[in-house]
Amino acid sequence: MYSHNHSAILVDGIALPSVTKILSTDPKKKSYYKSRGLKRKTEHIDGVSPSVGRHRGVSLHAAFSDFITTGVADVPPIYYSHWEQLQTLVNHLELGPIIWAERPLLEEHSRFQQGDTSAIYSKKYKYLGKPDLIAGLGGCNCVFEIKTSEDLMTKNFNYKQFATYSQYLPYAHAGAQVASYAAAWTECTGQTIDAGVVINVTSTASQLFILERPELDTRFKNFKTLARAYHKANA
Repeated sequence: MYSHNHSAILVDGIALPSVTKILSTDPKKKSYYKSRGLKRKTEHIDGVSPSVGRHRGVSLHAAFSDFITTGVADVPPIYYSHWEQLQTLVNHLELGPIIWAERPLLEEHSRFQQGDTSAIYSKKYKYLGKPDLIAGLGGCNCVFEIKTSEDLMTKNFNYKQFATYSQYLPYAHAGAQVASYAAAWTECTGQTIDAGVVINVTSTASQLFILERPELDTRFKNFKTLARAYHKANA
């Protein structure tokens, strides 16, 4: 059903696109880059190259997984400030039970891992992805998405302040990620996800957003529209 062939993850022999691949085709990204340009004209933004951002994200996600599963983490010194924000926030959360941390932790979910690769998927909507964390929080089953950034996110967008769109779209995409992972988890396991959680950490601050079921449904509806467009364009 699920396999890895060195270059692609296959579900029933079919290579499915990742959630992030589908989100990368969002036409709203043009507005995002325009808003980033406007923001640069009005305030200072610390520039970070995409490659540096990716390395930071990979490093801190690996550290987070180790911390959740073993209680210790090896963090490159250059990312200590981001890690301190993330660790402090997570230490204040009463998590449990933890069933996924970058990979499945329970034997009953071992089918989602092949070698060092893990993913959940939706055959219905034809996508796959790897959640950062699936765990209980306050008695609710939650999917978590963790972002590391140089900017804060905002959950609401004021059209009269277009520069804030550069803070809104990353939140909207993170919301789409937890919504799509939640739907895939339920499709694969039959287990309900009650809420999504988006965590964003910068070198000086941390943010936690809770997406309750109505917002999850809206975010997933928007994601399905993108997924249909992606598959139509790549048919």
